[in-house]
Amino acid sequence: MRKVMILGLVVMLAGCSGTLPGEAVAPAATGSSPVTTEAPEATLQAPAATSPVESTAAAPTPSPTAGLNHTELLDELLFSVSTRAEGEAVLTQIAESGDTHFVAGLIDTLRYQRSLQEEIGQTLNTLTGQELSPEWFAWVEWAGQHPEIESFAAYPAWKANLLAQIDPNFRRFVKGEMKIAPDSRVEEIVWGGVRVDGIPALDNPRMVDPAEAAYLVPEERVFGVSLNGDSRAYPARFLDWHEMFNDIVGGEPVSLAY
Repeated sequence: MRKVMILGLVVMLAGCSGTLPGEAVAPAATGSSPVTTEAPEATLQAPAATSPVESTAAAPTPSPTAGLNHTELLDELLFSVSTRAEGEAVLTQIAESGDTHFVAGLIDTLRYQRSLQEEIGQTLNTLTGQELSPEWFAWVEWAGQHPEIESFAAYPAWKANLLAQIDPNFRRFVKGEMKIAPDSRVEEIVWGGVRVDGIPALDNPRMVDPAEAAYLVPEERVFGVSLNGDSRAYPARFLDWHEMFNDIVGGEPVSLAY
């Protein structure tokens, strides 16, 4: 099973870590600037004259994705459509384009636009040639196994705007221009279901002598840290709740994410 970066649980953005509470609800309208993705212009040169008969080069066949704006269409699905028919019309455009650069954005949209779950799932199947159920997690797993499916150029900025609708503080971690940990992808970043700092870290906890820790049992699992002659134990069941601690051990600042 391939790893998935989860904001609030893993957050593998280079130089960042964080803990992220709340239900997954459809985010409010975003103010992202549209970025147009256009097919490159075809350059045609007339062949050298070989006979007095005039010939005219045939007009190029328009690319099926020419004029489609990935950001605008995905935002329309998330924030603008008010009827199923409107949503189906947008998805028809995407399906007919055959453009797999929409795939990651559609998987993100599948999580929040529940009213079009079946239709989005069918569009994903059309674009990828799969026969998966319209379940968000199934598609996350599939995408993790297919890094060859690349996203459109503005996808990082679009995803940053999407997550910022849940909590603007996500912009501290997810940006249009950001460094990602090696062997990781922006497509693998998913919301962990909580807002930034919604789960409080265990900061500088009061320590007691082992003989006083009557709440522990002999087989209790702990995280042990020993630095400069200072040894401390942090019960795993405490970190089940806090997921992270920050402390000073042996005069050195220490953080552990669990």
